[in-house]
Amino acid sequence: RRYRKHAIVIILVIAAIITPTSDAFTLSLIALPMWGLYETSLLIVRRSKSDSR
Repeated sequence: RRYRKHAIVIILVIAAIITPTSDAFTLSLIALPMWGLYETSLLIVRRSKSDSR
């Protein structure tokens, strides 16, 4: 969670490289699901750590 800002910037850079055009709509279509996967993985890790205690 502490590196969330860094992760969002990295996600946006990767989405900008992957997208074939340079418009914001296409960038957001790629970046938003990647950000959702990142947040979901944080939730899964948090829950798995609390379950293992």
